[in-house]
Amino acid sequence: MENPFSYGTVVRGDDFYDRKDETQRLVSTLESGNNVVLYAPRRYGKTSLVFKVMAELEAKNCLCIYFDLLSVYSLESFAKSFLLKIKEKQSKTERFVKTISSYIKSIKPKLTFDENGSPEFGVDFLEDEVSVQTISDLLDLPEKMAENGQKVIVIFDEFQEIAKFGKYGLEGLLRSKIQQQRTAYMFLGSKTHLLTEMFADKKRPFYNSAFIMQIGPLPLADTTEFLQRKFAQFGIDISEECCAYLVQRTSNIPYYIQLLAAEVWQAVIVEKKSVTTQIIDECCIRVINLKRDYYFELFDKHSEGQKNLLVALCKSGRNIFSLDYIKTNRLKAISSVQKSVKTLMNNGVVDNEANLYFISDPFFKLYIEQQL
Repeated sequence: MENPFSYGTVVRGDDFYDRKDETQRLVSTLESGNNVVLYAPRRYGKTSLVFKVMAELEAKNCLCIYFDLLSVYSLESFAKSFLLKIKEKQSKTERFVKTISSYIKSIKPKLTFDENGSPEFGVDFLEDEVSVQTISDLLDLPEKMAENGQKVIVIFDEFQEIAKFGKYGLEGLLRSKIQQQRTAYMFLGSKTHLLTEMFADKKRPFYNSAFIMQIGPLPLADTTEFLQRKFAQFGIDISEECCAYLVQRTSNIPYYIQLLAAEVWQAVIVEKKSVTTQIIDECCIRVINLKRDYYFELFDKHSEGQKNLLVALCKSGRNIFSLDYIKTNRLKAISSVQKSVKTLMNNGVVDNEANLYFISDPFFKLYIEQQL
């Protein structure tokens, strides 16, 4: 029997709920040729939302290229990965090969055939090291591959990672492409503080270059309807009060809602028991126990000051730089707290929304509270 709750992968179809207003706004903005920055803390379902938006745009005959920068580590890896993402959207491999040969002289495309006669695509680079000019040519390629007046949308996930290529000036290069092209761009990432700096700092190339949109927690009523519907498919009852309790235990973060709901389903499916708050608590402990070694290492690798701040964040994440907060939680100087916050945020352990700092993983927070 398949568990009805999905997490850890892009959520699609019946598992994707709500976000109707956000989807409509993003589709409308991108279809109109405008650029968007999408902000949200980790695990809020940005990528699932983006794939939903892409599906609707592609149904309108838009060419959508989704490119995750997280695994890119060099100009050559950028070039290879970007080419393959464009290739995924091409139905005619031969035309794709000819287009590359015509427009990018530093890349030699290869077309071979497997044992079944199906074409296989590959590339050779004619430069000893891939140049910025080659990247520039590649960034023009999506528009050149568009057919019959297609609108082109390029989505950069984990866009803050482009800062790794600061010595090559890729931020400035891509900003110039935005000004020259008709292509619409969407930028998102998990390290929202770095992404914010890129688009809010007047000294950075991307300052004021895109419409900024945030997504927050899902409405409780919609999550309740989703949970009750999913459990009801298997004859399991979960009250509105228990739905609210499950949402509260997961800090209303979509990924963790689905994770905990999956554990609860596993616990009650055999006997078809009604869900209770006690069962939810038991499942929270189960999740923590399954990840205990990971959480131990995650906590242990941080400095004493960072550990003390994590403990303090379990109590409150407001006004963390105030003298009262520092004194109450026996932290060190403000400068030390600022340094600890920066490190924890860069590591993805802590996030910030509306001046509220919080531990990104609610089960890691519960683990820390357990140890205390």
